[in-house]
Amino acid sequence: MRKIKNQAGFTLFEAIIYLAIVGIVISAVVDFAITMGNTTAKMSANIDASRNRRFALATTNYLIRNADGLLKDVDGDCSDFSVSPPILALYFADDNYLPGNCVENGGGVKITVVNNRLKLTCYPNITNNGQYNACAATASSTYFLTGPEVLVTNNNLDFTTSTASTTANSYNTITTHLKITMPSADQVSLRASSEATSTAVMRNEQPNGLVSWYKFDDETTTASSDSIDGNALTCDGSPAITRVSSLVTGSNYAFDFESDSSNSCYTSSDPANFNFNNGFTLAAWIKPESLSDNQRIVDKGDGASNYKGYEMWVNADGTLNCRVYNGTSDQTTSSASSAIAADGSIYHVACVYDQVAGIFQAHVYKKTVGGVSTSTSPSTVNYLVNYDQVFNVSSGAYFDGVIDELRVYNRALADEEIWALQSQGAD
Repeated sequence: MRKIKNQAGFTLFEAIIYLAIVGIVISAVVDFAITMGNTTAKMSANIDASRNRRFALATTNYLIRNADGLLKDVDGDCSDFSVSPPILALYFADDNYLPGNCVENGGGVKITVVNNRLKLTCYPNITNNGQYNACAATASSTYFLTGPEVLVTNNNLDFTTSTASTTANSYNTITTHLKITMPSADQVSLRASSEATSTAVMRNEQPNGLVSWYKFDDETTTASSDSIDGNALTCDGSPAITRVSSLVTGSNYAFDFESDSSNSCYTSSDPANFNFNNGFTLAAWIKPESLSDNQRIVDKGDGASNYKGYEMWVNADGTLNCRVYNGTSDQTTSSASSAIAADGSIYHVACVYDQVAGIFQAHVYKKTVGGVSTSTSPSTVNYLVNYDQVFNVSSGAYFDGVIDELRVYNRALADEEIWALQSQGAD
């Protein structure tokens, strides 16, 4: 018998099976295309985020390594790691390591987050790091270290400082933590990110060395607080010390001492950090109201029998004197005579001692006039033998006049740092 072919085509069941298979294939192809597209977009975003992060961190590390130190003014560091976003402020003496005139004649740079981008701002013409109002200098050029297509939120940037214990000289280090994110193909669900932490050594950073700072802004004149450490002063005398307007800009008050009232201020004990090794600096603003021999500004010494400690005082002839004792004798360096006068003028005075470097100098600067006298160091600088007694401001031969902004450092300040302190008196 001859077979007859079925000319009716697909049955309904066969058509359903066929369509299902085709649908599965098409769905698989579409899913594969979407997956590949998303993977490509996210991979591209990851590459962009990583590239931005690497450039930003590398630039930040470059600036840290080549800076001449942290940017500061008379009130302290211009960096602020506690705010959100944090601010890293670096000082450069010139433009050797920076583009254009970023820090012409010396200046600072600040790194922070602005509108979700890492921003570098230049502050030129800060001739001496630490000078008055350096933190509020006028900005010039700005540079963005990350592109507009990526995001850096405030809490994605972090700075910390420490001492590099692995280095022979215990250099300061700054650790930067940075996270950069980027939505891939504008889809938040496909956000890419790149995060890293890097530490750079600041080989040029000079330790601050500020032991105590008496601003004399206290509401009572029976005591003066130490804004750096706990070395508060007790003050007495009859009649009492009076509070007067500050001698310098950026400060509130000062203490007016009367020599005939035995006015003095002193620590309650012998502060260990006031007993120095090879160097120290004493600096203050003064306005003498009369001059007589041995009017002591600072005294932590006993030369009558022990020959120990150090002193800073003014003589009747207007000479600023700095003295150290070595246990058997004393050594004094003095400004020019008549460098200081009791005519209402305001002066910045400083004693700088560095036995190792052979520096022992007395600096006198007259407000609105400029440098008046800096003594020449002796050919050989004596060793200092400390006197284990209290630290005094105006004692013995009492100072007659106003004292303000008294600073004590455990190292010798460089000339540039002395000039920076003097800038607070600029009108």
